[in-house]
Amino acid sequence: MNVLRVTIGRSTVRLPPFQPPASGKEGSILSRLRLCLISALAILAFAPTLSAGPLKKGEVEILTGADSSTVEVNLKPLEPLSPGMRAILAFYAMRANGGCPPGEWTADGKTYEMRCPLTTALGLGFQCSPAQLDLVKTWFKDGIPPLELDRAEAARIVKTGDFASACNATPDGATHQVIWSTIRVLPGKKGSVTIEGSGDWTSGPEGDSGSFHNVATYRILPDRVVVVSYRGE
Repeated sequence: MNVLRVTIGRSTVRLPPFQPPASGKEGSILSRLRLCLISALAILAFAPTLSAGPLKKGEVEILTGADSSTVEVNLKPLEPLSPGMRAILAFYAMRANGGCPPGEWTADGKTYEMRCPLTTALGLGFQCSPAQLDLVKTWFKDGIPPLELDRAEAARIVKTGDFASACNATPDGATHQVIWSTIRVLPGKKGSVTIEGSGDWTSGPEGDSGSFHNVATYRILPDRVVVVSYRGE
């Protein structure tokens, strides 16, 4: 039997194959349960896509993405960037991207060099470059937020120093993608900064897809960035 696939906004839900209900009272109950499930999915289909909403007072949008290949970055409202702020944005550039055309392998075949808008705007070279990874590792000494990661994985990355495993290096035509649609920065007092981001992910035309939204507050100290709070959905 075929699996029923129901699309809800940008997400696809797989329902188990339909089994003919048993006769009598049991069949009636099963039919009602299935009808309730389908009705609930229909309601969810009209739920709004996760988004950052209107800009708050003092907040600036430094990245906007219309699709996987159309991304604009504007860091001018934040210039001059402090080293700590640059490290925070470098981390966001690691976790999701967009507007990254296919790159090329180096002559020795060991490094795939792909250029992405946010990483390039930060002057860090190709996506997941040693300069980018070292900057993030140097400033996030105490931990990183679980930005589209589970908490155990985020803790492991900091403990082992394996920041490369947290870096997204897929080109804009890849099957599996995680792409920012917006990144907004709200500077606060005493080195505080709140960053709100939204985006989409997909595992391919025949796979699942969805949206994500997160808000994190950081405090930039002289030699490190401290994660104050994080909320993701």
